[in-house]
Amino acid sequence: MTSFPILILIAVVVTIMEVFVAVYLIKKHKMKLWQSLYTSLPVIVIVWVAAIIYS
Repeated sequence: MTSFPILILIAVVVTIMEVFVAVYLIKKHKMKLWQSLYTSLPVIVIVWVAAIIYS
């Protein structure tokens, strides 16, 4: 297996986990959508940029 599928797989897993974190923040901590996006979106962008650059 090359590094490309592993990095993409890690990026997909992190994206799914960040979606769960955003839903948790909205439901349990009564955060607004923009507040949860403010915390989750940078992580998703950084992970995908790193996966694309290093693949």
